[in-house]
Amino acid sequence: MHPFLLQLGSFQLPTYGFFSLCALAVAILLVRRYARIEGLDPMRTSEAIVLTIAVGYFGARAFEAVINWDRYFVQPGGLKLLLVSTGVFFGGLITAIPFCILWFRHIKLPVLQGLDLLALTACVAEGVGRWGCFFSGCCYGTPTGVPWAVTFPDLARRMHAGLPGVPIHPTQLYMSLDALLILGVLLLLYRRKRFHGRVFLVYVLLYSITRFFMEFVRGDLDRGFVLGGRLSTSQLLGVILAAAAAGAYVILDARHRRSRAPDWIPAPK
Repeated sequence: MHPFLLQLGSFQLPTYGFFSLCALAVAILLVRRYARIEGLDPMRTSEAIVLTIAVGYFGARAFEAVINWDRYFVQPGGLKLLLVSTGVFFGGLITAIPFCILWFRHIKLPVLQGLDLLALTACVAEGVGRWGCFFSGCCYGTPTGVPWAVTFPDLARRMHAGLPGVPIHPTQLYMSLDALLILGVLLLLYRRKRFHGRVFLVYVLLYSITRFFMEFVRGDLDRGFVLGGRLSTSQLLGVILAAAAAGAYVILDARHRRSRAPDWIPAPK
């Protein structure tokens, strides 16, 4: 477990922060490449996506603070924990989506194409960022006896009581692999994109569904639960987003089909 990648005197480089910067660099390169494919200005588009990522970053921590209010604002030292928390990924996504829509409209770039690029960025952010979660010991899994179970050392006791020495699911790596697999699907989908927004909606659907099932092996139970403890906060948000994405997909697909339909029908012979 390495919550800090580098320590020089009083200077500490958080591992999660380092991987977040790596994810940002990869995301920028990816956005610039696919912005050219979309026929958009790579510089303006990447700047808009980076700004959207920043808003999502703070949104994730805002959701974390609201869900675990007592942990951060009632218990002593809670604010310090909030500064190093990874936040709620769904919270960041829900914050980033409306901002992306508003900002792309403001700078007069196509909104749906911007959302497609945001989907690629979200995959990279989680696919690489979850490595930082793994090294920090957060977002851990439930106890298990599977051969690939992992254990965290005594250092983890500072953050999560009862975690050290217990074989658990490496949920951080599960979520990283899930995001990277979804990214592969989206890159293949880009080659056959029938309408703008399709890539983004497929991302929301795939991520919401896979995240719903991965929540069952998450062991950090302080993230908030709803419906009498039946669903975690992330599961509820995932269900809402999946339903919204499915509805939007049907609407955009129908609109695309109508736009390609002939405006006249030959008379029968």
